[in-house]
Amino acid sequence: MRAAFIAGKEKIEVRDTEVPSPDAGEVLVRVRACGICGSDLHFYHGVFTANPNISPGHEFAGEIVELGEGVRGFEPGQRLVVEPIRRCQECAYCRTGRYHLCPRHMLLGTFAPGGLAEYVSVPAYTLCPLPDELDFELGALVEPMAVAVHGLHLVNVAVGEHVLVLGSGTIGLFSIIAAKAAGAGEVVATYRHDHQGEAARAAGASRVIRDSEVAGLEKEGIDIVIETIGGSAPTLAQALGAVRPGGRISVLGLFPGAVQLGGLALILKEVTVVGGITYCRPGLQSDFDVAIGILQSDPERARAVITHRFPLDDAAQAFATAADKGTKSLKVQVQA
Repeated sequence: MRAAFIAGKEKIEVRDTEVPSPDAGEVLVRVRACGICGSDLHFYHGVFTANPNISPGHEFAGEIVELGEGVRGFEPGQRLVVEPIRRCQECAYCRTGRYHLCPRHMLLGTFAPGGLAEYVSVPAYTLCPLPDELDFELGALVEPMAVAVHGLHLVNVAVGEHVLVLGSGTIGLFSIIAAKAAGAGEVVATYRHDHQGEAARAAGASRVIRDSEVAGLEKEGIDIVIETIGGSAPTLAQALGAVRPGGRISVLGLFPGAVQLGGLALILKEVTVVGGITYCRPGLQSDFDVAIGILQSDPERARAVITHRFPLDDAAQAFATAADKGTKSLKVQVQA
């Protein structure tokens, strides 16, 4: 089979490798669509060290090819999306639905083979059936939508609340869509590039603001801030400045290093700040279940976030496109 690998800083190789055989409790999946995530770009740029023998990619959908020993409830040819977290299924976190915090968890595409390959073997417990009305490229949007859903449930968004989304990349755009689906009132979004501002409006933002013009938001009574940028951006300080006293901040952006946060303002405003990582099952429904429902309710609004599509053999071009905002890229997918 063909599979993509990060072979060095900003170097993608697509090469032939063996088709994996599913172990007991696993299924072999033929990948049909896989998105390139901002965290994939951190590995691509060398911010984090990539394993050159593990295919990246954790936003993927496909169909079952083969069942491993003991797998029940699935069949070859079934369409599905993968919730890409391997875990022990035994610890207190796993048993209470917070498996994303399992001490032995591994995100597929980082420390275990991911979806930028023709085939990948995954545990059966990671499978979510893909509804008939969602095609594979929409299926590959479930994972980033679930990240946004998770970020919102961490701060308990209530009907009518005023939400500020910092950043209009994929997670920011899906946070807009998810906040509106949760019943938020006004949703304001910031953007850096013009095409991101246009996408934020299309996603349903009530108002969009360039990221250099956020002064004055502290007067608007913002209940919740969703931070989706990370990196070296001053967005945590902006979030703390903008949110109302007693408000909440959900941090979804990935910060590789230390950042400054005004401790006095944090205390005086009595703000709740919570970090979010991936997704879980906080109740009867998992974040993936909710994400699938949101995509079913308005599939074309979500599909509009996909700006570029490439075949697997052009994975190097796909990564270069995702990394270059001059291409006006939002979500780049590799499809088969």
